[in-house]
Amino acid sequence: MLVAVFVAHLFLALWVAGHRTTLDDKPVPSIPITLIPLKPVAPPPPPLAPPPPKPVPAPPRPAPAVQPPPDTLAAPATTDTPGPQAASETVAGSSDASGATASEAAAPASVPLTAAAANGDKFDPPPSVTLTYDALMNGVRNQTGQLHWVNENGHYQLRISVPIIFFGTFEFVSEGGYDANGIAPSRYVEKRGRRAEYVTEFRRDATPALHFSRSGQSVPLAPGAQDRFSVMMQLAGYARGNPERYTQVGVTHEFTVADTDSSEVWPVQYVGSETMTTPQGYVETRHFTRLPRKAGDERRVDIWLAPSLDWLPVRVKQTEPSGTEFELIFTQKSAP
Repeated sequence: MLVAVFVAHLFLALWVAGHRTTLDDKPVPSIPITLIPLKPVAPPPPPLAPPPPKPVPAPPRPAPAVQPPPDTLAAPATTDTPGPQAASETVAGSSDASGATASEAAAPASVPLTAAAANGDKFDPPPSVTLTYDALMNGVRNQTGQLHWVNENGHYQLRISVPIIFFGTFEFVSEGGYDANGIAPSRYVEKRGRRAEYVTEFRRDATPALHFSRSGQSVPLAPGAQDRFSVMMQLAGYARGNPERYTQVGVTHEFTVADTDSSEVWPVQYVGSETMTTPQGYVETRHFTRLPRKAGDERRVDIWLAPSLDWLPVRVKQTEPSGTEFELIFTQKSAP
């Protein structure tokens, strides 16, 4: 058995040796590779939409004749025209050291105006009145605010009160008289909720000065200087005296405005007419905004005056650098 197996393997080995061929070890020639970038293919065009059906004209309806309520106007067409491109120049009262900075920061072009005493403009302060407002904080209604304005016997008093939830009532009082520049405050009082009361005195003796109870310091008083809220009534007095000037967008006043510890120049610009919807109906307004007082100034103040309401403010909005918004929106007018 073993001999048979051995003989079989021997014959197999001899057959393999006789039929073996040598391998061709020649190297395979290299083939160069060329990359062909793919060309973008335009997407197929969208299918054409069927043409819209022709509208069927509605039958004409007669417009009802509605009489507007007192002290209101129907929504008007805007008639503002751009003013000449000029830089703001003269102020309503001499500016202090901060005036140059504020003028340089007032980038938008404007129409220069001067103080009433300097150019003979008629100044006509509003009559006594009480206005009620919705007070909003970040668009949420808080309480009812009130503006109480008394103008009699050559004297005035302006009192604004706004209750704020969790903070108490914010109250601002300005009182004084009138001079060649218009409103001449003698005392400005600011009381914010439970905080201490601050008083700014406008001393008009031989050496005019502003005195601040908050710091105990005094600074020179510029002619025509206002406080933070009398400036609205000063602007209203200018508008009542010469309303024709507010048909040119870009008209700008510069007011020296005193706060509780300092004074600065406010460039206030007319930016156009707007129509507001109030509980009393449509009210045509003139929109004014305080331009940046210096580079980086992010606090904004906007005022809307209503010609049909003796040019009194029907909306006031202040936006803080943090984005917080305080707003007063007119609701009704009543006797003082």
